[in-house]
Amino acid sequence: MDALDKCLQDNRVTFIPINTATFDAQFEHKTYPRFLLLEKDYFVTHVDGEAPVKCNYEARNKVMSNFWLGRIQRVTSDLKQVNGLWVSWRPLVHFFVYEGADSLQSECTALHNTVFEYVNTDDFGALAEIVKRKPHCEQKYFGVNNGQTYTLVNTDNVEQKYEFSRLNLRTLGFKLWKEETTVQSLIDEEAQLAVFRPNPSRRPGFKLHDADGREIVDGEPFMLHIVNYEYDPESDMDDEYDDIPEDERQFYGKEWVKAMSSADQRPCFVNGALHNGTRFHAETIDGIMYIKNENRYLTTHLDPMDDYLYSDVGVPAKDNRIQIHYAEDGNILLSAWGGRTYADYEWMGDEGGMITFGLEELYLGQSDPLKLRI
Repeated sequence: MDALDKCLQDNRVTFIPINTATFDAQFEHKTYPRFLLLEKDYFVTHVDGEAPVKCNYEARNKVMSNFWLGRIQRVTSDLKQVNGLWVSWRPLVHFFVYEGADSLQSECTALHNTVFEYVNTDDFGALAEIVKRKPHCEQKYFGVNNGQTYTLVNTDNVEQKYEFSRLNLRTLGFKLWKEETTVQSLIDEEAQLAVFRPNPSRRPGFKLHDADGREIVDGEPFMLHIVNYEYDPESDMDDEYDDIPEDERQFYGKEWVKAMSSADQRPCFVNGALHNGTRFHAETIDGIMYIKNENRYLTTHLDPMDDYLYSDVGVPAKDNRIQIHYAEDGNILLSAWGGRTYADYEWMGDEGGMITFGLEELYLGQSDPLKLRI
């Protein structure tokens, strides 16, 4: 076991010593429907009693990440077969993680094709030498994780680095699957995309104002209109539109930000909704303005698999705050505090949609982010 590269899924499995002479796979399936049998030069994947398949050790993290899919064909769907063994399409990306500052997520698909080890050194040159001794790992670069800070380092020139955030993990995963990706190509791409990213600097004395430029004071109720989506309700709803009271017609044909309700203390999704939305208000604490609905604050998570807009009780920690920006056209844009992308909107049909901070990274510069108006 000590000779094996560690992988993220190791944190979620149990290793059990066995006697290969007496091991009975069919019997073990009664207790463990899915397991790996580790041999000297390969491992055998067992899934729900199907015919087992042999895989090389570079595929270990990806296979265990896909266990939940069931069926052997799905578990090996991201692999290719070479000389009777299932192997990964691309070399593994080696991540070095600072002990006590581990933010890698085993369920994040961007990290499935990786191995990792804990370190306590800032000597990137020494880390590069470790990677060079592992021909099954990507030789052009390696990753370093220190809490919320991620860095991709050029193995041959450790002074060349590409830094990214946890919210960029999902998008970066797609890029690392491309053979032509290098640290320099990521740096060049970022230079072109910088114009589409939020300015993380805070504006002193920031104030909210509505579409007419009127300042919104703390405690004053307001609604957030999603500018990206509108339609003509009078033509779409026919006779139904005539039955809507005059004072409610202003809400129809528009989509609004709506906070889901909950009787407990758990975070609630904040989505888009047709025809009706939540009344919010601003509250300024220690010079920082927050948006609230009732006693809940707008917030988000740093997890790239859970980077949606939420409302939650309690003043958000710095890393979970929402930052408000004004576009040149006067519309409001949202980002995570110091985030590298604006919030985007994922239309889900007649019921509205989801507001997320990671989706925009996939389409940066190709489409408009979520735009709001008071």
